[in-house]
Amino acid sequence: MTGPLLERVRANSMTLGDRPALTAGADVIRWRELWPMAQSLAARLRQAGEGPVALSGSPDQVWRPAAFLACLIAGRPYLPLDPGLPLRRQRELAAGLGAQWLEEGEALAGFAAGRSCSPAEDGERLAYLLFTSGTTDAPKPVGISLRNLESFLRWAVTLPGLADSAGETAVGQAAWSFDLSVADLYLALVRGGTHVALTEEEKGDYPALLRRLEACDAALLVTTPTFLRLCLAEPGFSPARLPGLRTVFSCGEALPPAAARRLLDRFPGCTLLNAYGPTEAACAVTAVPITRDMCAGPLPVGRWGEGAVSVTLEEGELILSGESVAPAFGGRYATGDLGYVKEGLLYWAGRKDHQLKYKGYRIEPAEIEGTLESLPGVERAAVLPRRGPGGEVRGLTAVVEGSAPVEELRTGLARLLPPCKCPGRWVTMDRIPLTPNGKCDRKRLEEMIQ
Repeated sequence: MTGPLLERVRANSMTLGDRPALTAGADVIRWRELWPMAQSLAARLRQAGEGPVALSGSPDQVWRPAAFLACLIAGRPYLPLDPGLPLRRQRELAAGLGAQWLEEGEALAGFAAGRSCSPAEDGERLAYLLFTSGTTDAPKPVGISLRNLESFLRWAVTLPGLADSAGETAVGQAAWSFDLSVADLYLALVRGGTHVALTEEEKGDYPALLRRLEACDAALLVTTPTFLRLCLAEPGFSPARLPGLRTVFSCGEALPPAAARRLLDRFPGCTLLNAYGPTEAACAVTAVPITRDMCAGPLPVGRWGEGAVSVTLEEGELILSGESVAPAFGGRYATGDLGYVKEGLLYWAGRKDHQLKYKGYRIEPAEIEGTLESLPGVERAAVLPRRGPGGEVRGLTAVVEGSAPVEELRTGLARLLPPCKCPGRWVTMDRIPLTPNGKCDRKRLEEMIQ
């Protein structure tokens, strides 16, 4: 990326004419329309006051990302809220931050007003706010500055295959309230591509999804591993229908080796980027292209010493330092995530708050889960503690989604891990329950297997 974000978007809007800039369902905003619309709404927002501008994070309507751009121009952070929450709860969260609620009609009137507005000049101002849940599941807002966002973009466009594919058609799977959506939207905007937001209907109807991906000639897919696995379950998700798909950017949770292997087998020329990063550091901070050989074990999330920020390990915890880290953390963020380095590659190893003590050993469930997911026939795995009356760990339970027989898995795992890390109890199921963000719902899973 050359030049600040807003300068790039304005230049693209002045030169790319009728090329679609933003699409969702049947709605389209063309590049020649985008900047005039956004600065017109920005003038209204600036006149209305200061502070956050809140709106539902549903990807189903194209006016929302145009409103995000208007907020950036106006110098007011936007706050997309989880569309899965009742509208009343969304409004409560917005009111708690003193945010202005932006209705569709108000946004459309602002787009059409024909006003002008010079972009706010303070690069340290907040670009957006997202709610994320802490370990107590209490929602907490995280503010990302324009400088943080631009730092992420400068790094992301250097990743193999990402800049060129984003300059064509970038498809986003995540709701706007999920930080992964930052990648596909802003990469498309700075590269002059077309952004396609998948609607909830398309994500729930796979024939409709494939028709959308085929019709838009998707070049870049930004996705969670869970959604990628669902796509790969469809035979039509193939080069025959998607010949232009060149890059897949996977982030938000651990990528199972089986899913990576299946994608690389089905799309031999596709670049699969496995990325890592918390909401508190502008979407992602490390990434690495996955090769077929890497799929024999847990997959790396980056190369040691390379990334959007400096990554260090303190007692196994990933510590991030640099321009992508949210202002509230003073440039240094202790993630609570565990990691390790092997042969120059960085691996994610789960959460500190999931770490267990068993038979005097420190157990990382994510390490066991990643090893299980590298075995043939395993789609997804979860490892949970079996606790005694006093809360002490008395054993481990492996929950496996896939077709492999338990005895084969037990034998295969025993060849790769020491006895203290081999679960004594095994449970198979058709689908491991997931949270709305596609991560294993451990609380629900524990209830199911009790």
